[in-house]
Amino acid sequence: MSAQPRRRARLRRHLLVLSVGAATVAGGFALAPAGIAEPQPTLEEVKSRVDELHEKASAANERYNAATDTLAEIQLRLSRAQTDVGRQEARVKKLTAETGMFAAATYRAGGLDPAIHALFADDADDFLTQASVIDAYSTQQAEQLEAVSAERRELEQKRLVADEERARQEAIKAVLTEEKEKIDGLLAEQQKLLARLTAEEQARLERERQREREAAMSQREQASARISRGSSSGSDAPVADVPASGRAAIAVRAGLSKVGYPYVYGGKGPDSFDCSGFTSGAWRQAGVSLSSSSRAQASQGTRVSKDQLQPGDILFYGSPVSHVAMYIGDGKVVHASNPRTDVTIAPAFQAGGSRKPYAGAMRPG
Repeated sequence: MSAQPRRRARLRRHLLVLSVGAATVAGGFALAPAGIAEPQPTLEEVKSRVDELHEKASAANERYNAATDTLAEIQLRLSRAQTDVGRQEARVKKLTAETGMFAAATYRAGGLDPAIHALFADDADDFLTQASVIDAYSTQQAEQLEAVSAERRELEQKRLVADEERARQEAIKAVLTEEKEKIDGLLAEQQKLLARLTAEEQARLERERQREREAAMSQREQASARISRGSSSGSDAPVADVPASGRAAIAVRAGLSKVGYPYVYGGKGPDSFDCSGFTSGAWRQAGVSLSSSSRAQASQGTRVSKDQLQPGDILFYGSPVSHVAMYIGDGKVVHASNPRTDVTIAPAFQAGGSRKPYAGAMRPG
């Protein structure tokens, strides 16, 4: 073989190696060259990738929840603006009608300027009286016209405010649609990965989930018993626990009653939850309103330190905050974790996982 064909053959081999090494799919799994089957990912690889996808979906979900809060605020302002427009339209209509009455009175007087009528007064006193009436009439008419003009300007301003709120509403709705599409796409990718597992691996994964559910249910019963007794365990909890009482006890009971319920992105209950939907739903049962996003909840209430945690306090994770859980005593929290573990119980300062370290706590109410 001559030198030129040998160089060509080596070049083809180099290109083949480079193409195989560079071929990847989103998420890091290698794509096999055409005609070669893709390698089967292991169960641990799939679980790790699913967790990564959940983190991305969770971030999109946080943006979705924040946009939901913003939309609610805009809709409230829009409702007020529309009410203001309605009231202003009524005022303009009323003043316009009153101004029309002045015009009609002038017409009934002969359609002449009142000053002309004054020229035909019988005597000086009568003339002065007429002149006084004319002056008052002219002043009142001018004031009336100015009032109508001012009210019309105010009406246009209120209409402008309402139009701006409508534009904001449409923009936020577009954000909600975009984030929902991202969440749906990431969830579909998670399901696709899980579907690639063998039947044996899927059965193993389901057994793991079942063990986690049973452990969570057992811890739920223990926590419920402590709440009912009005005492803390005082075991090896890393904080100075105190008994749950008042609204906090109501919120904790409500949260514990949802252990095992499914995690759903954007879920606000009563049958499925995301993390912030879970904590806001539990505290809603106690008569306390919290925002839809975990980041907003982090500023609602009184900040508390680790060593002062009480059942019912809400704990935050991540920087920026992107996960929230409810403290139930004994160094544990109940939270809507992720689609794999659903609503469950976890160690208080590890509930956010390695990607979302503990970031602080707040006491609602």
